[in-house]
Amino acid sequence: MSYQVLARKWRPRTFDEVVGQPTLTRTLKNALASGRIGHAFLLSGARGVGKTTTARILAKALNCEKGDSPTPDPCGDCPACREIAAGTALDVQEIDGATNNGVEQVRELRESARYNPARDRFKIWIIDEVHMLSAGAFNALLKTLEEPPPRVKFIFATTEYHKIPDTILSRCQQYDFRMIPARELLAHLRRVADGEAIRVSEEALGRIARAAEGSVRDALSLFDQVLAFSGSEVKDEDVAALLGLIDRELLLRASSAAVSGDSLAMLELVESLAEFGADYRNFARELLLHLRELLLLRLAPEGSALLSAILPEERERMRPLAEAFSDEDLLRAFDVLTRAEAELRLAQDPRVTLELALLKIVQMRRLMPFVELVERVERLAAGLPASAAAAAGASAAARAPAPAGDPEARPGRPTVAPPAAAVNPGGAAEGAAEILIAMVGLSASRPSLAQPLRSATARLDGDTLALELASDFVGFAGEHVEEYRDLAKKAAGRPLKVQIGPGVAAAEADAPPSPEQVRRERLRKEAEREPAVQEALDLFGGKVVDVREAKPAKESA
Repeated sequence: MSYQVLARKWRPRTFDEVVGQPTLTRTLKNALASGRIGHAFLLSGARGVGKTTTARILAKALNCEKGDSPTPDPCGDCPACREIAAGTALDVQEIDGATNNGVEQVRELRESARYNPARDRFKIWIIDEVHMLSAGAFNALLKTLEEPPPRVKFIFATTEYHKIPDTILSRCQQYDFRMIPARELLAHLRRVADGEAIRVSEEALGRIARAAEGSVRDALSLFDQVLAFSGSEVKDEDVAALLGLIDRELLLRASSAAVSGDSLAMLELVESLAEFGADYRNFARELLLHLRELLLLRLAPEGSALLSAILPEERERMRPLAEAFSDEDLLRAFDVLTRAEAELRLAQDPRVTLELALLKIVQMRRLMPFVELVERVERLAAGLPASAAAAAGASAAARAPAPAGDPEARPGRPTVAPPAAAVNPGGAAEGAAEILIAMVGLSASRPSLAQPLRSATARLDGDTLALELASDFVGFAGEHVEEYRDLAKKAAGRPLKVQIGPGVAAAEADAPPSPEQVRRERLRKEAEREPAVQEALDLFGGKVVDVREAKPAKESA
């Protein structure tokens, strides 16, 4: 006897054996048991989910000879059941809508429908891919479909429901088949493997189930392909190699490299993919599913149905990685990989496209959450050490009211104090250097105004503040003197006249440093070694411009 493929050998023979369609089969069984049987049925859904199989079971249920009426449980042994299963029943005709789609074929069907069945209870037409019928054929079928002879039944099957005219849909009982969940496919594959005495792991069957993408027929066809290579004992690596699936270890390596921020490990991973001859786009899709599983492990409680598709041993391996990611990390990675998967379709160099996407994921792990950034800035502004509890800064930010006249103030928006060096904590700035530093801090949100001040020197003569700027900035500053006057007023706490002119820094560039300059340079280097200052420089990518020694506090009388 010739070999029979698994999809045919394990084809369901009763409604209870249909995989993954409990609501639909229950409805059909109840209709048959109660005698509420329509004259036309439309079975729609994706490929390989059981439409044609259910049509044959329904035909057997209508014509089974074990009773005097249709039955929800056909025996499978009577002549009618055996002939329908074998496709040789005279009164049950299976028609391919793609090759019998003309008006002439429908006219022949209508003529045949006028006569009683040769032997069975009903004359049944099963039309597969009915959406392929021409418009004329559909129109020719309308009258017969609306008022068929009493012993005629029609069963239509289609993968493209939207192509069927509404006039046909309104004359049929409609049943929609769903895609089969991976866990139900896995259970079905296990039954098949046990029935065929095949030794195979749950992991290997799970991979086949995921690759089938909801189709029972695809799952069994893939399993057949694996068995042709492996025989009665299937190894996990055989499944990955034969079906072009991505090794689970490579996915774990990718997520581990993202967690550790290891760019080199990511590049080495892509090199491994190249050595295996793996499809880069397929890897991107598999990595997306892997990251989704990590997100589910973060969000779903233990025992949730969302986790049922992840094997228990896999959950234990993946849980530390899931805890190392944040929800924001995973969402950003989803966005990057989704874009990369689309770009890989047309990319001239797919490897570079994938490498860039994976490196972006590595770098995104280094992004600091906004709340944490605010907390660090406030700790620095308060002069707290880097190891101080972040909660103090967060609570202070939440309580701090926004300035009444600030158009940027919004409820719930944290206000960030400027660096302590930019503001005189005792009140308004008094000396020229203090006023200049405060003006730099106040103009930080206006880079064009702040830049000239960073290299400026200042002299205070009564109510006049003289700013000596680099020659490149004199013209610009002169056009914005009113804005600098406002900054000086806020810094000093009193109105000041502002004079802007060129400085003498360029002329003195070649002169030997003065003792004062040597002292200030020493102070600057000492300041740079302070941990709090180093953290501020790292945080903002800045540098120390000027250092002033703190004045000793005055002793109280």
